[in-house]
Amino acid sequence: MRQNGIRALRASLALLSLVTALPAGAAVAPKALPVAGRQERALVVPGNLILETKLDTGARTSSLHAAIIERHLRDGVEWVGFDIAGNNGHVVRVERPIVRIAKIKSALGKDESRPVVTLGICIGNVYRITEVNLVDRSSLATPLLIGRRFLQNRLQVNVNRHHLLDPVCSHAELP
Repeated sequence: MRQNGIRALRASLALLSLVTALPAGAAVAPKALPVAGRQERALVVPGNLILETKLDTGARTSSLHAAIIERHLRDGVEWVGFDIAGNNGHVVRVERPIVRIAKIKSALGKDESRPVVTLGICIGNVYRITEVNLVDRSSLATPLLIGRRFLQNRLQVNVNRHHLLDPVCSHAELP
């Protein structure tokens, strides 16, 4: 029995010496992610509009309410023009190249094809250029839905809270 106790003590000391030999900060827990509410305000670029936003960990992709969606070719590349209305009612016309056409099952269970573009989104101090599909969300409470692809490893969502973060990203622009 005494031998087992001595072995355990030696193993603990060896482990302790390994941990203390690590470079400063190496054994520190990962930085906590900012906590956002289920509903936030987001800055959308281009346009620099503030939009009411639902953060939805159940949705994979993000969706934006876009009006007057018009597809066209520009130098052999398919583009889409669309209008976005901010919280203040200001409307901006945006033109972006189409990244892909997404096949999405809507909340009503219908299969839909939606154009996908990249936009800059800022929530709190988290800024990311991300894919957003364009759709008519006029019947929904928020014009912008943010999905897991944006949220993952960037924000935690407290579904019981709202408006915990204001968009404060500096240099929020598209390449």
